Amino acid sequence: MNKKKYAIIIIGVLTYVFIMLGQGRVPIEEVTIINGIGYDIDRKGEDTMEYSIPISTNIYKSSGTQVNLLFKDEGKSLGEVIQQRQKKMDKKFVQGHEHVILISEEYARYGLKTLMEDRFRNAEANDMAYMAICKGKAEDYLKYQKKGYISASEYIGGLIENYGDYSFFSNNYKLIDAYVRIGAEGRNLVLPYIDITEEGIEITGLAIFNEDKMVELADVKNGRTLNLLKNDGVKGRVSLQKNSKEYIDFDAKTGKRKVKCYRQGDKYSFIIDLAFTGTVSNNEMYVDMIKNINIQKEFEKDMAKSIESGCYDFIKVMQNDYKLDCIELGREAAAKYGRQKGIDWNEVASNADIKVNVKVKVDLQGRGDY
Repeated sequence: MNKKKYAIIIIGVLTYVFIMLGQGRVPIEEVTIINGIGYDIDRKGEDTMEYSIPISTNIYKSSGTQVNLLFKDEGKSLGEVIQQRQKKMDKKFVQGHEHVILISEEYARYGLKTLMEDRFRNAEANDMAYMAICKGKAEDYLKYQKKGYISASEYIGGLIENYGDYSFFSNNYKLIDAYVRIGAEGRNLVLPYIDITEEGIEITGLAIFNEDKMVELADVKNGRTLNLLKNDGVKGRVSLQKNSKEYIDFDAKTGKRKVKCYRQGDKYSFIIDLAFTGTVSNNEMYVDMIKNINIQKEFEKDMAKSIESGCYDFIKVMQNDYKLDCIELGREAAAKYGRQKGIDWNEVASNADIKVNVKVKVDLQGRGDY
């Protein structure tokens, strides 16, 4: 087939696509745009469950103003909820613009299977929407009014996206990330956990899953360490402090995590190598560090020891309390020794010998002293 025939086919396909898009085009005043969706459940009995799906929407008026409205319907299944909603709507729903998918803790502990199937089968769903678990009802968060924001969904999505700059939280909290983690060998899903405090909506920890069910809740401190042990290229601030007058802050970024795995019989051992590089933002502890390379090396050594100590504290909690492979060591072991062998990687990680090596390198020291 020559180039001319290829060009004719391409032009024909593009023409068809534009015609089909044009046929479905309607004024913005005639549609309801979904910006956030929530998933709640109420237990009506031992074997009876009622689903509730609150939806935050943007509606545009002919005057040019924009209104944020919340719709909520209930049913014994997700399909029934959708049917109930369609009976009440006077405008066409437009999906694909969701900032967040909020899931109540009760729903998350019951299991995300129905939610994931509903989202995955929906070709119009936004796979890049952020996911979060919330304390209480998702509806209350979507109703939340934040000054300067049209909707709570917009605010929560930005909160999750930017939280990692100082807390080593990753950016892998999207719907598409959940698709590839739930049920994958040697991997466990973790999602941000939010709460409405006196200060407003805040991230207060990480929800930890075993397959599709939330089973543990890590506080912010343990969540930070979990993320730096698990992910590549995350950013955060770490500090050393003797007292209120002697302290140092280090704005760091991790490099690529390196994991070595060894097996002797049924016993596994792991060595995790972590590298931190970054900038000293506040220094009231190491005098003349800019001028004296030996003092800089002393700081790097002290900071590495401090981070290693925090990692071992978390690993102890992970192995003794969570009993889950939160940092995906099983993924590395399965890649080396073979997959689909029926090995419980949560059990392996809980009984493994895990060693952590940390290296710290100061690249810059802010604007220096004055």
